[in-house]
Amino acid sequence: MADNKDSVVTALPNAKFKAVTDRVVREMQLAAEKVACHHAEPTKYPMPTTKSAVEQLFAARFKSLPEGQRKKAADKVAAELKSPARAGRLGDLAKVDLRSPASVEAQVKALPFPDKLKFPADDLRKMPGTSLTGAEESAQLAAASAVASLRQLELRIHKVQCLDETSELGKDEIHLGGTSIDESGDTKKVSAFKVRSFNTGDVQTYTPPKRFTFFSLTESTVTFPKSYFVTLVLAEVDWGGLADFLNGLLEKVKAKVVAAVAAAIGGAIGSPGGPVGIAIGIAVGYAVTQIFEFLKNLWGDEVFKPITVSTVIPSLTSRWTGQDNSSDRSVEYAGHGGRYRLTYDWRMFN
Repeated sequence: MADNKDSVVTALPNAKFKAVTDRVVREMQLAAEKVACHHAEPTKYPMPTTKSAVEQLFAARFKSLPEGQRKKAADKVAAELKSPARAGRLGDLAKVDLRSPASVEAQVKALPFPDKLKFPADDLRKMPGTSLTGAEESAQLAAASAVASLRQLELRIHKVQCLDETSELGKDEIHLGGTSIDESGDTKKVSAFKVRSFNTGDVQTYTPPKRFTFFSLTESTVTFPKSYFVTLVLAEVDWGGLADFLNGLLEKVKAKVVAAVAAAIGGAIGSPGGPVGIAIGIAVGYAVTQIFEFLKNLWGDEVFKPITVSTVIPSLTSRWTGQDNSSDRSVEYAGHGGRYRLTYDWRMFN
């Protein structure tokens, strides 16, 4: 039978697709710069009044930072605006005017989509890791009648370990929350819960493993293979509102990636499932990570970067090397002088 595959989203498998996603990231970066500029000179850099504007999402996060960090961010952007290399870094988005009351999104929509970023729709369906090989399809059909169908999927947390506590005063009050994207592209918030208070060396072990989120493998008409993505947000409670910020950011990024890919292939992307859904999910996870890295460098917002993990399920009878659950996987978080390791797995069940 074809094996289930799981991974941590860190890169994109296609250069053209990466270029399209990077343009989305640059658009989001411009909105973050606008917020910092507005903080220093609100009259010169007016905020868009539309509540759904990305600038409003970023502004809410920006307000949670200490005033010293906000001032440094504004100074960094002021210097960046004078850089002769800026136009080259932004490409066609260099035409966006941060002094305009129009949102960055509105200005980007008014620009023609660059011809050099366009690619055939078939390329989206042929990206590495987004579809079964002929041998895998044959093996899947041969095994289907001999293996029980499992119709549910969950991601489980095994343990959270403090390798080094953060520079925050006192113990680290660590919470875990996040967001999931299913095979249909539907996004759901996973409410944050307290893991425990940590000092260096402390470990929270869950026996049995703690369900973080789950999916139905049969609720949609999307055909196999089906892809599932979970973004894990580990945060110190004093950082406040990080999970809500991520949820809003993920929604914005997903919509922009879908629109950008549609523009790149010259039409609607069609069904969100299968190879297309896998590619979109990978792009969203990659973009969110890039945006958090940019915010860390610009704003000094040194929260743990969210980590997106994914799995691809070829069928109800597929397994991880014959097992109902994957091997234990570990990811590490670093920020504010601290390091944490989270161990998880995927499991199919009825």
